[in-house]
Amino acid sequence: MTRKSWIGCTILASFMLAGVVFSMSPEKSGKTKTIKIGMVKTIFKDAPESLLQIIMKPFRSVMEAQTGMQSDLVMVANHRKLARQLLDGETQFGVFHGFEFGWAKARHPELQPLMLAVNVKTPLYAYLVVNKESEMKSADQLIGKNLAILRGNREHCRLFFEHRILPVGKAPKDYFGKVSGNLDHEDAFDGLGDGDFHAVLADHPAWENYKTQKPGRAEKLSALMISEHFVPAVIAYNPAKLDKETMNNFRGGMLSASSNPSSKRMLEFVKISSFEKIPEQFDKQLADSVKSYPAPTPDLAD
Repeated sequence: MTRKSWIGCTILASFMLAGVVFSMSPEKSGKTKTIKIGMVKTIFKDAPESLLQIIMKPFRSVMEAQTGMQSDLVMVANHRKLARQLLDGETQFGVFHGFEFGWAKARHPELQPLMLAVNVKTPLYAYLVVNKESEMKSADQLIGKNLAILRGNREHCRLFFEHRILPVGKAPKDYFGKVSGNLDHEDAFDGLGDGDFHAVLADHPAWENYKTQKPGRAEKLSALMISEHFVPAVIAYNPAKLDKETMNNFRGGMLSASSNPSSKRMLEFVKISSFEKIPEQFDKQLADSVKSYPAPTPDLAD
């Protein structure tokens, strides 16, 4: 499927889902309280601004149907700005990449995780895939070689690339012979098998889909490096700026969203299978994430 047709199908699906969600009539009516929810923009990395607006409308309606509260869902440029909005009380809830919440909490311990947004079908792993015939043993052997980066790779893939593959202080153009970005996964893996590329940086779904679609060709490829499982997306809040009733209503409603057929369909569309409680080992997972992938230096504009 081409990028244009994918966007077209996505827009059509958005409107269809919007019709389903807007038609829901929850028992919780007479909504008077409005909550503001910020989301880091890179969660929908490849979506144009026009598509983001379409996605947000039905997603907002799911939250209203589940919690009984009106909501204002806004995209925020980065985790630092979203953390600041939570601290100032400008935003009541914030949706972060897991590793970004680790960065925000390390700097602002008062921020607390409320729940996780999980997708069991697309776990957060990154892969560096090579041709078995290359006999490549490590990423160090990629110097001067051609790398393909897939369209649709999520942010943890970029993080894995910058911290595990690219040497410290090196820009991609100064290390690789050529970097080809924004490629369809089938074209990239086919090219890897044909010798057009020496390695492919891929997200979990893309690599698994290719192995299913073309098992014969995939058999000639192998994952040279596999990342650890990254922390899922985190919905966070600031206890000093949020009353307990609002927090409990929001958490209870969203945790039960996957049990509502209409809400579940919408969640699947935005690649969420369910909202989950914070696990017992979460603090350790977060600390390990920050240690392995330290926060970047803030831009002066931030």
